[in-house]
Amino acid sequence: MLEDIKEYIQFINISSEDLVLFEWKPPRSFKSFILDLNIVKENKASDIFFHIDKGNLKIVHIRKHDLIYSIGANDLQYQILEAILEETDKRFNDMYEIDSILSYSNTNPAIFKHFKREMDQIIGDFPSLQLVKKVNVLCRVCKATLAMYVKKSIMESEASFPVPIVYIHKGHAIVTYIDKDFAVRGVELVHINS
Repeated sequence: MLEDIKEYIQFINISSEDLVLFEWKPPRSFKSFILDLNIVKENKASDIFFHIDKGNLKIVHIRKHDLIYSIGANDLQYQILEAILEETDKRFNDMYEIDSILSYSNTNPAIFKHFKREMDQIIGDFPSLQLVKKVNVLCRVCKATLAMYVKKSIMESEASFPVPIVYIHKGHAIVTYIDKDFAVRGVELVHINS
């Protein structure tokens, strides 16, 4: 799955509140996700990942300072999408002095066109970046072992272990407890409410 990640991603967008700064789409994609991005902008909380399910499209977004990062993909786990956005944020801010650029009222998105090379590298080299780790989890409902991907950044930022991670799978959900070495310490069926 991680080797052909490019086949699943529908878009990656970096925006300010009123301007699209950068957008990556697969070659020959004519789809527009403007309405989805407008929904994303309604969430004003910073530094929290939000998830939207839209049919078979999963959208993840996060607001970091003055920027909103969004990604939409089919059949990829949320942790993978979050890891891509974390790496995108890191590289975008390493490459551009965002606060300075956005301080001008006439910011032109063409400034950011060279970021496409970085984005292609993040997507193309995703397995070798080792931003996620695969954990095998036994689901007692399905009686199957599931491949669950966990962001390594979670383990770097957590203060206590094991870390609970919810995996929603085929109409039910399990919570998996992962220790700092990515070993599964427990799995429980949990009730879902929305």
